[in-house]
Amino acid sequence: MINTRFDAVIFDMDGTLLQSETYCIEAVQKAITDIYKERNIQEKIVDKEKILAEVGKPSLQFYQSIIPGKYIYLADEVRHKVCDNEKRFLRAGKGKLFDGVMDMLLFLKESDIRLAMLSNASSDYFWTVIEVFQLNRFIDKALCIGDFPYESKATLLRKIIMDFSAKNPVMVGDRVYDIEAGKHNHCFTIGCLYGYGSADELNQADLLIDNILELRKLFL
Repeated sequence: MINTRFDAVIFDMDGTLLQSETYCIEAVQKAITDIYKERNIQEKIVDKEKILAEVGKPSLQFYQSIIPGKYIYLADEVRHKVCDNEKRFLRAGKGKLFDGVMDMLLFLKESDIRLAMLSNASSDYFWTVIEVFQLNRFIDKALCIGDFPYESKATLLRKIIMDFSAKNPVMVGDRVYDIEAGKHNHCFTIGCLYGYGSADELNQADLLIDNILELRKLFL
């Protein structure tokens, strides 16, 4: 049992709340395939494992990682097509939250814990996720790098903590960027082993969980 009284929980999105592989792999591969076809480019399409390994990176870094260097000039076009595909797939019902997410958010909301969502995602995609899953029912504040391109995840987390006047915040995420941002802001950090990051990159987290419902024990 952890006795600290936490007063705010800040969640990463992809790989923490959102099971992104249910649509993002298809969205990325289709976008690249279409662009290559339009330009008569003969190049192998990025595979599922590579896409999931890069999920959670800031948008620009993500696209630079999945496009071969000689075609990096296509990164912005790919990004726009992927975003369009993701929004369409999400609105068609292809997206899925991890099991237990809604129950956990409801439990925290009813426990008077301030809740936020913080992501490295692009703006259109981020707000589409919030719209489709109606996360505004639970989330008090939502920020993404896409809306603040010159900020870091750590600085945006600081904004949330200050807005909440939180004394004992928790940062929950599945990638090293989440843990680093949390540590930078003196948060209790939780690494989600069910997401897309490896156990090694989460080894600095204060707590590791295999299911989001395990968060409940922090608030009992």
